Amino acid sequence: MTNQTAAELVDFELLDQASRKLLGYYVHRKFNIYLSSIVAALNQQYQDGMSEGLTRPTPLGRQMLLDFRALDYNALIEVVGVCMYVLLCHTIANSRLQHRDDAKRVLYLRGYDFEAAFTTGGGVATGISTWDTTGFTLDLPALLARPLFKVLSPKEVDSETVTAERYYANLDRMIQWISQRPAAIYLNALHWQRGVLELIPRMDHFIVYLSSITESALWELEQLQDERYRDRVTVVFDEKAIEKKASQLALQQAMDGKLGRTIWSKQGTAPSLTAAQVRDGLAEVFMVMSPDEFKANIEDVRRRIDHHHSELKPGERETELDFEFFPAVEDSDLRQLHEMSQALAKLVEAGQTGPIDCLSLYVAQIQLLIHVTLLLGDHEATGRALCAYSAVMWSSSNHYEPTGERAADLPEESRAQLLGMLDSNGGFAEYAGRRLLAYGRNHERSDQTGQVDATWTAIFEATRKSVDNVFAGRQRATE
Repeated sequence: MTNQTAAELVDFELLDQASRKLLGYYVHRKFNIYLSSIVAALNQQYQDGMSEGLTRPTPLGRQMLLDFRALDYNALIEVVGVCMYVLLCHTIANSRLQHRDDAKRVLYLRGYDFEAAFTTGGGVATGISTWDTTGFTLDLPALLARPLFKVLSPKEVDSETVTAERYYANLDRMIQWISQRPAAIYLNALHWQRGVLELIPRMDHFIVYLSSITESALWELEQLQDERYRDRVTVVFDEKAIEKKASQLALQQAMDGKLGRTIWSKQGTAPSLTAAQVRDGLAEVFMVMSPDEFKANIEDVRRRIDHHHSELKPGERETELDFEFFPAVEDSDLRQLHEMSQALAKLVEAGQTGPIDCLSLYVAQIQLLIHVTLLLGDHEATGRALCAYSAVMWSSSNHYEPTGERAADLPEESRAQLLGMLDSNGGFAEYAGRRLLAYGRNHERSDQTGQVDATWTAIFEATRKSVDNVFAGRQRATE
């Protein structure tokens, strides 16, 4: 069934592979879980004889109303939540970049932690990773006590959302929590070098934590060798972390096929220079310290920061960075993702302006639209899709909740649970959907024009009426 569906509209394999090129394994896993829940429901409907594809219901499928098996609340809230987290991090960082003041700005650059994951079958996976960079990053804000800017790393999204996920249904609290942390900017893997180059002239000082000898870390240091910046750089050279990451890279390669099939790994080869050679070369240009020396001499580091000035002065450096959240894939694949998004949007809109042929497939079309628009960072389109999803949940609840003759439509033993599924899915879709629909420019947190309410109401009412007609048609058929 999946191959048939892909041939007519959606390439599920591309969706899965594209999410691997967003922001690391953790973000990919959230997309994968949500997509898997959609595919599982579609496959079950196919096996039950309800459909022959995403747009081809059978007579049995047309008779069925809502398929509760397709409503995975946890998968929905987590994939929307993690995308909201990344968006809010970038938005708040842009807001700080736009703010004019004389406070010293420190740009924190570093090599990221290494990760690997292996599947052992049956949906079970095991993983290994390093934590050196994460640990240093957690300590740095308190050590510096200065405004800190960084590029959002994959491992940080994993570790920070352990706390942030409690705020997925309370975005004002999430904003407060993120605002208390260093400014974290999202840079697309295709354009990260351009983003770093845009940030450098706006910063007063640079802390570079070198925990791995990789091309990206060495490229960053190469940019800072410019005479405009080199005296304003502090390199924290962690030789123990470098040795540990080299060992883990070798372990990942050795374990490939032994722990299980590799589903995520750090790609790369051993560096051509030794750690000692790299440190000696850096010491000729920059101030270089070990992590222990950095902590012991933190007062001197602070004084150095306070005496430094950015290339662009306050009043000249207040610019924003675009939010380019989309998979770092080939142009042809990116075009195909946009085409899928447009095709799904047309299907959803068709259900709002005309009759819905099969409600269970219509729900799947909305869910896939949510997935693709999140993948492409199109938060306005995601808001529209969540609005339609919320309307389906509301109309379904309105149909199933009465306890008269319709009470027989739900099994008594699971009635409360099923109604709760409608409430939780619909409530979160409305809350998050309105917020995503309202987001404006990169440094703005909401649209205050009132247009959002009008747009939401129009989409919601059109969808609700179409879904109401599905339930009304079923009711007439049984009378």
